[in-house]
Amino acid sequence: MVIIEFYTRKGCHLCETAEAELRTLQREKPFTLRICDIDEDEELRDLYNLLVPVTVLPDGTELHYRIDSARIKAQL
Repeated sequence: MVIIEFYTRKGCHLCETAEAELRTLQREKPFTLRICDIDEDEELRDLYNLLVPVTVLPDGTELHYRIDSARIKAQL
């Protein structure tokens, strides 16, 4: 199964919106969604602090802030 990683943090309204969009896509084309709260890992927080939400596609492409549904569907 295809894996998409999603880096987020609590209280981030953009993160909540992006996760909801990913869940909708997941119903259309199943994939595994790995969610990671960056505030639980110092390295991830340093890496993604101002970029969340970050969606990492199977090819390694990182999408920052917003979801690109067409791009994600192309990799599913």
